[in-house]
Amino acid sequence: MKKRSIAAVGLLSAFAAVNLAPASALATAATASAVSDVKLAWADAAHSAVKITWTSPLGDKVAITTNGGSPLELGATAAGAPDELIVPVTKFAPTYDATWSSQIVVTDSNGAKGESKKFDQYVPRAIPTGVTFGPGNTVQGGTTLEQKDDLTPNDPLDVSVPLKYATKLLVNCTPKISAVTSSSKFSFPAPGVPSLLWINTSNEWPSPWTDENYVGFELNTAGLKTTAPTTTTYGQTFTLSGVVLLNQLYYTYWNGNCGIEQVEPNPRLVVVQARKDSASPWGVVGTTKTDAVGKFSYRVTNPGTRQYRVVVPNAKTTTSLDYGVASLPRTITATTKVVAAKFLSSVVAYGKPATAYLSVLPGGSQRALLQAKSTTGVWTGVTYKTLAAGKGSVAITWKRRGLTAFRWYSPAVKTSSGLTVGAAFSPVFYLSVR
Repeated sequence: MKKRSIAAVGLLSAFAAVNLAPASALATAATASAVSDVKLAWADAAHSAVKITWTSPLGDKVAITTNGGSPLELGATAAGAPDELIVPVTKFAPTYDATWSSQIVVTDSNGAKGESKKFDQYVPRAIPTGVTFGPGNTVQGGTTLEQKDDLTPNDPLDVSVPLKYATKLLVNCTPKISAVTSSSKFSFPAPGVPSLLWINTSNEWPSPWTDENYVGFELNTAGLKTTAPTTTTYGQTFTLSGVVLLNQLYYTYWNGNCGIEQVEPNPRLVVVQARKDSASPWGVVGTTKTDAVGKFSYRVTNPGTRQYRVVVPNAKTTTSLDYGVASLPRTITATTKVVAAKFLSSVVAYGKPATAYLSVLPGGSQRALLQAKSTTGVWTGVTYKTLAAGKGSVAITWKRRGLTAFRWYSPAVKTSSGLTVGAAFSPVFYLSVR
């Protein structure tokens, strides 16, 4: 009996232990943490937002992690509210890096977590290729896509949509983005100033902001300085020289530094052109190339007065279009070259004739004037002589004793090609009459 009583007491104690558990423990059991079934889908056909859904009895915070990095909060919901969050696509970070993957992490107020399947925000990068100078001062080209493996195939946000393209130009450090198109080819007016070109691409994700993390295709201009004499004698060789520099835009995307700098170009072709006057067409005189620091020189034999200019043609490389430039016209005149001006005998007896001789280039039928210097220092005409092939002589009888200074004046003449050769005075020569 005693043992039976003890057993009965034990049963009553056990019964009391079970039924007298605290009420707070029962409440906690009813609201145990559990985040599950985290799913992703596009919220609309335009792919403007992502719809995130899950199952959880508590209030939750929704965040995104990428490549295992720190979570970035996207939003939160209160307990009892629908387990759903619509997140604008602008809060995501599309990338040209195919190795990046992300997850949505939902964390309830007790710290329990649920994760979505991994997904990528990858947009294939397009590289400008075949960029060339188009008609009507345009830039034309196409694109080549970087080939990357999809490391999260068939993820919840993968959509089969055609890739879209837009050109992005950095002009005067200001971005100009074209309208989006499905064509991988492009054509646009040349900006006329140093610029950088990228191709923005987008699929279900918008174009990544990091499109400048590789060097853009360069649209460069040229700077040109030239030096030349203003006049030489006919047939004289002169040097037309100068320097060509490349004007290019520099840009660093991580700090926004942007500006134009001048650098020495690769050897550039330099074309020297000339024309008779402003109404005449330009013709090529010759070509040369710049050296390692952009300098050039070209020697020209002066055939008569002409206008000259230097033209640096357009050039292109695999990474740039280098626009050319033309210098302003400059006139380089030619004056008659006096080959010889003298008396055949510079000493004669009083009353005897002396023969004055003249030879000039270009050889023509110029009507040359022999001049003498008076005792008062004034030059006066003595006689004319029509030259033959630029040469001629004339005999005079000079009736002033002593030493007298003479010179020839040869007038302007046209060459056979119609170029003007300016007039010239010969050096002074002397006649002694005894």
